[in-house]
Amino acid sequence: MNPGKHHDDAPASLHHQGPASPQLAARLRRQLIEWARNEGIPADLTYDISLASYEAMANTVTHAYPLGTVGPLELHARLAAGAVEVTVADRGRWQPPDDGVGRGLELIRKLSRQTEVERGDYGTTVRMTWPHGAG
Repeated sequence: MNPGKHHDDAPASLHHQGPASPQLAARLRRQLIEWARNEGIPADLTYDISLASYEAMANTVTHAYPLGTVGPLELHARLAAGAVEVTVADRGRWQPPDDGVGRGLELIRKLSRQTEVERGDYGTTVRMTWPHGAG
């Protein structure tokens, strides 16, 4: 298989990086849904994947960078070993919510089978995994 395209021109994986903005997050959500459909992922699973991924991207847009600044937002999705793997990454500094409760991460964890969050001096990475038998 070509790393960039299937024979039917559907991306084997989806990868995009750009300046974090609400517009980019919305566009990437639509691209992720289209990619999942092209990969034969069922609609209910596609919904969970797109909602969790959008929440992670919205967290980047809202919380990763100081007010008035913009940094990168990266989305990567792929099928691997019977699973859908989606990674959302930024280069900002994670701050806990004022009330100490991260409702976005709670939603992401409920929607995905497995969620890993890495926070460091050089950004935050959220890795989400869902089982998928096709592909």
